[in-house]
Amino acid sequence: MRKLITHGLVFVALASAAGCSVAYSSIRQQPDGSYLLTESRTKFFKVQGTMYSCNASGETMNCKVVALPSPKKK
Repeated sequence: MRKLITHGLVFVALASAAGCSVAYSSIRQQPDGSYLLTESRTKFFKVQGTMYSCNASGETMNCKVVALPSPKKK
């Protein structure tokens, strides 16, 4: 029984650590000098993406959201 509980706790810890990751999968420069950035957010059983329009300002990027994930249909 103790071994089963230990395995269960290890599984939950690994699933929690890997379950909420964020990656920027695409950065493309547009003809006007701005950038389109795609963020992929992975949750336990789904992946959501958000698209940003960014302008370079020195060493920083000023970004605004241009496309959000569509709401789940019922």
